[in-house]
Amino acid sequence: MQAKEVEKIYSLSNLNLEGKDVEDLSNKFNIVIDFIEDIFDVDTENIKMTESIDAHKAVFRKDEAKESSSRDDALKNAPDREFGYFRLDWNL
Repeated sequence: MQAKEVEKIYSLSNLNLEGKDVEDLSNKFNIVIDFIEDIFDVDTENIKMTESIDAHKAVFRKDEAKESSSRDDALKNAPDREFGYFRLDWNL
């Protein structure tokens, strides 16, 4: 991951990079990405599954129809909006 990608991730996450070493963050991201790639290479062919989502019994609440938030309430904390919608800058 390059420094420019780290800057984009921080910007999209509304995080401040001020005072942070972007190259160091880039290196740390690369360590994590390399580790994840190593996990995909592990042979699990003969490993017995110890947990299964199928066995999990989740209790869900009943859906209840409620009045939606007003557009103004939904957008009141938006850092940027346009034409009554959240505005996202995809060109960061």
